[in-house]
Amino acid sequence: MPIEEKYEESTLLSLLAQDSEYAFQLIFDRYRNHIYKVSMIYVKSPIIAEEVVQDVFLKLWFQRKNLLNIRSLESWLFTLAKNLTLNCLKKIAHEWKVREKWIKDNELSENTTDYKVIDAQYQLILRQAIDNLSPQQQQVYNLAKEQQLSYEAIGKQLSISPLTVKTHMARALAAIRFHLKQNGILPAFLIIAGVL
Repeated sequence: MPIEEKYEESTLLSLLAQDSEYAFQLIFDRYRNHIYKVSMIYVKSPIIAEEVVQDVFLKLWFQRKNLLNIRSLESWLFTLAKNLTLNCLKKIAHEWKVREKWIKDNELSENTTDYKVIDAQYQLILRQAIDNLSPQQQQVYNLAKEQQLSYEAIGKQLSISPLTVKTHMARALAAIRFHLKQNGILPAFLIIAGVL
């Protein structure tokens, strides 16, 4: 029996409430893949599914003191994952509607000079956002996006844990999103392009 399975849920929750990173890691290892797979069924994007996983476990960490009386940690995690996935889908649908309206209003097609100019502007703003990241976040982002490496492979290459890679990636994506929004760019454009 693997060591993480010997701990009962109540014991893990008790340890987690005492700020145990080990308990958090055990819970993460136990549920991460399943949450990711379930989210992927609906969002069809590895990046967005990873974000859902990150959001679920961030919420778990922030709520750790309030979870001692829940009946089932697994149910709590999957309900949270379902709600976050649905919220993400609603947000993407809204951004698609805004994008479609914007394209229609501006009569923009991908073959026009306007599109090429706008795309070049997006790429410049994205490059600025990436350049503003910390060196570690830049490295993780570039390895994930340009070399298409998994978080595990990035972790091995940089000698850090996959969870640390995920944390750097989540922070990098949040910083990039913030920079894009500050410059009036909807993240949906860059999700479609595979940037986020």
